[in-house]
Amino acid sequence: MHIVLVGPGALGTLLSVRLAPPLQEKGDVLFLLDHNPERARKISRNGLALRENNHILTSNPQVTADPRTIPGCDILLLCVKAGDVTKALQDAAPLIANDTLIVGMQNGMGHLEALENTNGIGIAAVSSEGATLEAPGKVIYGGSGITRFGLLSTSMPFPESLKTLVALFIRAGLQAELVRNIQPYLWEKLFVNVGINALTAIYKRKNGHLLTSCSLRSTMKKAIAEAVNIAEKKNIHLTCDPIALTFSICRRTKNNVSSMLQDVYNKRPTEINAINGYIVSEGKRLGIPTPVNANLMRRVREIERYWPVVI
Repeated sequence: MHIVLVGPGALGTLLSVRLAPPLQEKGDVLFLLDHNPERARKISRNGLALRENNHILTSNPQVTADPRTIPGCDILLLCVKAGDVTKALQDAAPLIANDTLIVGMQNGMGHLEALENTNGIGIAAVSSEGATLEAPGKVIYGGSGITRFGLLSTSMPFPESLKTLVALFIRAGLQAELVRNIQPYLWEKLFVNVGINALTAIYKRKNGHLLTSCSLRSTMKKAIAEAVNIAEKKNIHLTCDPIALTFSICRRTKNNVSSMLQDVYNKRPTEINAINGYIVSEGKRLGIPTPVNANLMRRVREIERYWPVVI
């Protein structure tokens, strides 16, 4: 079996390190596909490293910037940002067959349409694994979580390749499960991202700091409440209290640097459009006011305006 992981960011590096050993035990192969040739060469030369407390796990997957050098793909793991999914699928097109499993692991909601409209079998995954990218190929583990996988169409049976992928995660020591309806879990993660990411990026604080301020807690609640209004209008069945969930994750990941704050520190485009921006656009479409999310989106976009584009 050939698994191709696209995107050596924090999550992509974490998964590459953890999944490679159990794959190699069975004679299978993990390829890491990076759109940046220089970075791909550097990672290929130095390998990958995951630091957890005082332990360092390393891995040396096959790394390339040219999909034509990869001899086939059974499972494509997309660990790029939501706004980069369409281009990543275009770049990986030579690898995608009708039975290729294509797994989107993005924050926000902007990537689902691209997954639905490509060849292969589109899968959405929701992961609460945490990691911070120190340097290309090097991450700090931020805390364990669960990764849920679900088909975009609830009427389809689970492909055997998806069952194999979930089993691989479990063999790698990662919590994982199949779910028939992935939509509630996508929305639960969206609520968390709506409440946490933009505020950490604006105020340049770790997750836990948000709970130390009455003002920031109030803003979190209001932003999440707007997102809940959208979800209810779309008849999304919620399985938890979104505000309690977000506060709980803030406490559990109090020392984490959110992905959006990592983007701000590294002057990279954020996923604001796929998170708070998605709530704003859906609010306009459905006639539901979303002033708090609109303000958060505006402030993050203002931050982005003052740096050059970093590839």
